[in-house]
Amino acid sequence: MKLVRITVFSFLLLPVVAHSAWNWSGSLKTKIQADNRYKRYVDEADIFGELWGSFEAFDNKSLNVVLDFVTRESLEAGLEGDIFQFYIEKDLKAFQSKVKAGRFQRADSLGFYSLDGASVQYQMPKKGLTVEVYGGRPIRQEDMHSVSADWVYGAELNSLQKVHWNNQFLPVDLWAVRFGFQQLHNEHSSTRLSLANVLGGQFKHQYLHAYELSFMTTVEVESGAFEEIFTGLLLDITKYSRVQINYARYEPKSFYPTFKEKFYTSYYAGKQDLLSLSFNQSITPTLDYHLAGKRAARNVNQDIGYGFDMGIKSRHFSDWRLSTDFDMLEFGESSSYNLYFGSEYSLSSNALLNLNLAYSLDKSALYAENKAAGTELKLRYKIIKNLFMDLAGSYIVNSRLKDEYLGAVQMTWYFDNFMTKDTK
Repeated sequence: MKLVRITVFSFLLLPVVAHSAWNWSGSLKTKIQADNRYKRYVDEADIFGELWGSFEAFDNKSLNVVLDFVTRESLEAGLEGDIFQFYIEKDLKAFQSKVKAGRFQRADSLGFYSLDGASVQYQMPKKGLTVEVYGGRPIRQEDMHSVSADWVYGAELNSLQKVHWNNQFLPVDLWAVRFGFQQLHNEHSSTRLSLANVLGGQFKHQYLHAYELSFMTTVEVESGAFEEIFTGLLLDITKYSRVQINYARYEPKSFYPTFKEKFYTSYYAGKQDLLSLSFNQSITPTLDYHLAGKRAARNVNQDIGYGFDMGIKSRHFSDWRLSTDFDMLEFGESSSYNLYFGSEYSLSSNALLNLNLAYSLDKSALYAENKAAGTELKLRYKIIKNLFMDLAGSYIVNSRLKDEYLGAVQMTWYFDNFMTKDTK
């Protein structure tokens, strides 16, 4: 098995690295999990064990090696595995460049994926410019909205400028710009252009404190379609109060929502438009609240709904963090109302407990009315200095749909070796 051979090679390399002037660190995670979220409609559950590994080594000069992998054993699929990253990066200081080769992860308009290929990054720090050129074969990542193709290549230009334009009405302290070109080759070729622009500044008078204005978009050239659009205005009225307006046209990159996302109406697996206006304020150093209204459009603007959400966060007790949120959205005859409660409590210096509760009332033409109540419990315990145990479980009871559950136990070992430049 290719994964096993590469993993064995990496651990055989570890003693060699340890006895040279290298820094290295990493982690190993073993997990056993029972989960019916993906098969609850056929009354089955996925029961499997996993081993996740992450390893990084770098010398004190210019080399960096990264490896991320997973192996999984289940009754249904047997033994399988995947390598998410395995690359070498070289810092060419004389040329102000970095060269990366192997398999590494990327996140862009294609989604979140691994790329078997190479990239070259050229930096001009005095001018605030960075240029990157990359190319290779994209590989789909599990549970992620991404693409597999024969090959892809592209280039990105990033600029970060300290402007210090002291205009009375709209001062500009920082200006960031990113421009990207990308071409994907499969059965059909497609070209994408991306643009991002962010302005930020601090006001010099007492009426407003600071702002950030942003715009990002990706266009598919052949069809002329905007695949992703994001624009937003963040306005700090004072140091402790903020108004935010956002508009986004996007598709979530993860197919499976988290426990919390399941009880938020703004989460939707397909393409959507979301317009929101929110107000956040810190009443005290330990108490925050927010109010927000939103407009959501799905199925190419055929379904339009309106809603709002509100929430409070408290850090009044040093060992206890609390939050509560109410969220609703109505789509004509369909509606969703959700109440969420989250808590985090430090049992001791070695133990951290999370308890989350949720309730949902959904009405839909597809499955009429469904009431759901969910509980999630997580415990992290430090056994020794670098060894942690995690216990996690969640159960969602539905009145009309199948119940959902998840249970997992995980052991995590963190290891590292740090050597200074003078160590021999």
